[in-house]
Amino acid sequence: MKRDIAGLLLLLIMPATLIIIMALVQDAPFKDFQSMKFDILLADADHGSTSHQLIDGLKNAGSFHIIDSIDNKPVTEADLKQLLQKGDYKIGILIPSGITANIANSANIAANSIAKKMGVDAMLPTGPLHGQMFVHIFFDPVSKPAFRAAISSALDKYITAACSGILMERLSSLNKNGSDTSAQNDNLSKIMQGIGVKEEPLDSRGDNMMLHINSVQHNVPAWAIFGIFFIVIPIAGNMIREREDGSAIRIALIPGANQFVGPGKIIFYTLICSLQFMLMLCVGIWIMPLLHLPALHLGLHPWLLLPATLSIGFAATTYGYFIGTIFKTINQALPFGSVSVVILSAIGGIWVPVEILPHTMQRVALVSPLHWSLETVNIIMLRDGGLQAVAIPVALLLFSGITLWGCSIIAEKKRNHSVQ
Repeated sequence: MKRDIAGLLLLLIMPATLIIIMALVQDAPFKDFQSMKFDILLADADHGSTSHQLIDGLKNAGSFHIIDSIDNKPVTEADLKQLLQKGDYKIGILIPSGITANIANSANIAANSIAKKMGVDAMLPTGPLHGQMFVHIFFDPVSKPAFRAAISSALDKYITAACSGILMERLSSLNKNGSDTSAQNDNLSKIMQGIGVKEEPLDSRGDNMMLHINSVQHNVPAWAIFGIFFIVIPIAGNMIREREDGSAIRIALIPGANQFVGPGKIIFYTLICSLQFMLMLCVGIWIMPLLHLPALHLGLHPWLLLPATLSIGFAATTYGYFIGTIFKTINQALPFGSVSVVILSAIGGIWVPVEILPHTMQRVALVSPLHWSLETVNIIMLRDGGLQAVAIPVALLLFSGITLWGCSIIAEKKRNHSVQ
């Protein structure tokens, strides 16, 4: 134990870190979505009393942070869809024009019917009943089906509660004479059908895009990225074995050899990672339908997957190169490499969507290369983003890879200097 302090620390620190991270990450799925608080982008096209009461009801619910203006400008339907498509927000609500008039008309019709049954002389102005109207809800295309269903259910509950208050105000005058109002129960279901919640697609492709929100679309890219980063194990193991059996020293004795060996390893393993990812995509496209599952959808710009895959492979390879450089023994490198990949995948959204994690964990997720890897792939496949949309996450992956590679070169030079 005294000879291998680093190994001892791995046995103590890594399991403790894994326990803490996994407890934080998996705490969210054990909670009811309705007990959490989410940012909601809201566009009000009605501007009536009903929409104001709906907004106040959602704000007072405590589960949502309503954002109805950006830079002191009201959010429009176009703004809402654009920001959701980019992934800046996860949930959006559009209150369409005419809801106030529709609710008022439905309430007046119901109130007149109830008044007639009670023998009360009340004739509120009414018009033709236009049927049910919907508050439209939109989601970031990356949002998972379970998340969508839970949020839609919560919103439906709060909107129904707000509508019931609005409609019952119209009927309250009927109670002033103390008459029997049990007849209201006959009309309550009709009243409450005046407004509902309906999920809508963001783009013009309509319901076709909704078909792509499935388990294959989320799991194939996520677990393919998870598998790519396990390249750290063979890379780190090979580098340490080269040092132990003297191969690294023999290579170093060849003038200028290290200028080619290091980049050669990075390029080779990056291509291996890219090949692995492409193979997983082929599984999603052709094997999944054979298992009666949906085929993987590659988005409108599938060619962008090539630079994306190369940047992901580069980040994974340089991480393995870094682990193989800083650790002295295989018994140190392999446990750290494998457990660290599990931790980075957990906080990066591979297992649990980042949007349902605590706020602190959402900030921590930004340091995980797996987060940016998954974000890059989701932008291409689900958000149909172009080259400009993936530029930032790809640049971050390349930057993290170059940084780790530079740190590895510095650590290797220090080791060689200490040996000399």
